[in-house]
Amino acid sequence: MSLVKVSRLKDVVFEYDNNGLARTPILTGECKDCEIERVSLKPGCDWTPDLYKLEEHNQVFLFMDGEGYVRTPREVFNIDEQAVFVPEFDKEQFTIHCSPKSKKPLMIMHAVSEINDYDLNCLRNARMALPRFRRLSEAWLYKEHNTAENVQQLTLLEHRNLGRLSMGGTIDQGPTEVGSHIHNELEQWYIALPGSKFTYFAEKDGVREEIEIREGDITFTAHSTHHGSWCKEGEAYKYIWFELCTNGYPGDLA
Repeated sequence: MSLVKVSRLKDVVFEYDNNGLARTPILTGECKDCEIERVSLKPGCDWTPDLYKLEEHNQVFLFMDGEGYVRTPREVFNIDEQAVFVPEFDKEQFTIHCSPKSKKPLMIMHAVSEINDYDLNCLRNARMALPRFRRLSEAWLYKEHNTAENVQQLTLLEHRNLGRLSMGGTIDQGPTEVGSHIHNELEQWYIALPGSKFTYFAEKDGVREEIEIREGDITFTAHSTHHGSWCKEGEAYKYIWFELCTNGYPGDLA
């Protein structure tokens, strides 16, 4: 059984409806608590997603390519670079619009996760203010010991502050590497953004896999799997990591 599951952008066939919207589930069944789909919205078109109560589902939208905006009753968030959006559950209806001037469709990764008791405890007691819209250029910076010196490591959705979900990114030019490491509680997806090309590896029980990742690819790696990556001269990291902590983060909530 493969340690790394991959959805290749080149293999996806988008079937658009009369509203210029295409939705394609990917990596189905790999994580029992989260469903992922690729969404493509043609220039000039709108999409008004379903809403979920806090007790039902959490959802995250990652804008990977294209231009447009998210409109809520109170605010408009311009999509002019890669960005993440998290709505305030069913408090406000919102609409995603792809600009008529966009040179390509608006490409979105949409994640819908189950709410468990840990999520409810976090979300009801202390959480990030919603809706959250954060561009890649507005991300918080952090540093891990197993990365090359110049790697930019970014936080978009902070751990614990959205229940079991978190999101960030890694950016650097080759030659560079992210050393082997393991997340015993985290299910993890990598979303390769435009301009990205690198090698990803995973190891478990004496088995090692290496795969080449290109822009648009989305991978899934289950928890308790050693993994890392590198890119050569002329290649680059530009990927988003998205995580779901299986049973919640260890330790008491503040």
